[in-house]
Amino acid sequence: MGAEHSKRKDLKNISDAEQTKFVETFLKATNNKEKMTKEQFLVTYPVIGEFAVHCYYRLVKLEPSGLLRAKTFLRIIDGGLGHFETLAPALITCFGDTKEQIMRNVVKIFCEANKFTREDQVRLYEYFNEENTKPVDEMEHFFSTCPLFPHAAQFIFQRLLDRPGEAKMPVLSEKSQLMGNVDQLVLNCHLPFDRRKEWTLLYASVKHGHSFSQLVKAINGQGPVFIVMRSMRGRRFGFFASEGFLAGPLYRGTAECFLFQLAPKIATYSATGRTDNYAYLNYQQQQHPNGIGIGGHSNVWPFFIHEDFGGGLCQKNSSAFEPCWLAEEEEFKIKTLEAWRPGDKPAKSFEEQLLEASSPERSIIDKDPEARAVLEMAGKSFSSEAYREAAPMLDEK
Repeated sequence: MGAEHSKRKDLKNISDAEQTKFVETFLKATNNKEKMTKEQFLVTYPVIGEFAVHCYYRLVKLEPSGLLRAKTFLRIIDGGLGHFETLAPALITCFGDTKEQIMRNVVKIFCEANKFTREDQVRLYEYFNEENTKPVDEMEHFFSTCPLFPHAAQFIFQRLLDRPGEAKMPVLSEKSQLMGNVDQLVLNCHLPFDRRKEWTLLYASVKHGHSFSQLVKAINGQGPVFIVMRSMRGRRFGFFASEGFLAGPLYRGTAECFLFQLAPKIATYSATGRTDNYAYLNYQQQQHPNGIGIGGHSNVWPFFIHEDFGGGLCQKNSSAFEPCWLAEEEEFKIKTLEAWRPGDKPAKSFEEQLLEASSPERSIIDKDPEARAVLEMAGKSFSSEAYREAAPMLDEK
């Protein structure tokens, strides 16, 4: 009894029930024998796919008899479900001696288990390869800088244990014309945890028309927002606004904002913390930029869309974010654009958010008539001598 208890303590990430079920499955496959052959392994653990034969031979290197035992495999899976320092050797044991072998095998198994396409596999591998500059013996450092990879790896170990495994894919309210599986997966893993389950389409130019006013109506006061677009040159890129937008010449958001590129490659660029100038939405003012942007000012922006909605600005290596050049041209033209809200809609209405952002000493009408005009545009009416109806937006003339 003492020996059994000692063995159980070695499995830190596997429950008693999971261990019992694993052993039962193992023994059923081996006709109640303690050791498993290659052929039995292939049938019992199909999640490993084409690499199953190689994986089996790598595992039996640990066995003097040359056949795999349940407790050996359980110990490896337990390490794969643990922290980075145990996940790394578990991956090396199962999937390869070089980081390229490990990444390629993990990506293939993960993508096939989630029914991703061959193109998805290629793009996910390229993303990991760009992120991973560490040798295989420093893999845990790669895990820290690219948390999506250890998730994909642990997904496989979860499936070997017959846990469902979570792909971390968001549930979209509608199909995106600009983001595929890997795009959604990468972006979702960079969001705050409470924003990862469901994404709601707020605006799509193919559905709502090329209209700045429609975009403003769709995103104003709607909470955190993704803006993603395709330029006429075929580049796909965008940004995440952590607190969304309230129209007016003020910046909103935190260092959770980030930029991203989806084509020709997938990459994300975090905020540097050197500025508080994050998400910006404004129109109809002479002394401030009119349009939607992030991390810039005046005519210097890493990403800015003009009020006329024809195109925008994209400067290289803004100080607000890690070095990047999203559009790969300083002035771009918009082909298609989408806006998505990840997570729930704000509990407070747009009007309440505006009032909360205003000074208690002055009416919001006096302080920010442009913001009040947005309410009027949305169908709200107010009686105030200080408010004068705003001119129509450019695309409403």
